[in-house]
Amino acid sequence: MPSKKGQLISAQVVLKSASGKSVDGKTAITSENVADYAPSPNTAAAAAAGFREAGFEVGNMVGNSFSITAPKSTFEKFFKIKLRAEERGDVKVAAAKGATEGYEIPLKVLPR
Repeated sequence: MPSKKGQLISAQVVLKSASGKSVDGKTAITSENVADYAPSPNTAAAAAAGFREAGFEVGNMVGNSFSITAPKSTFEKFFKIKLRAEERGDVKVAAAKGATEGYEIPLKVLPR
């Protein structure tokens, strides 16, 4: 089902850990090591506030991530991208010059 104008879109924001450890897909994240992969509380709060100020609805922090939800136009304006709805209902970032189409939103517009 194609995205309708004004329909809400959600994305997951994954934050870097305060420890510097990265999720590698090989190491199981358990109750014993979950703190090693968590962002600092200040980073999480600042990131959430930045997305709220930009017009996104921000979900609760869960582990190392939170969701952001907004109309397609908010995503396109904030991230300086074009989104394309697929027939089955998913949304992809349209390929920019010299880039490939996909599900990852380029992060170049975000503050460090």
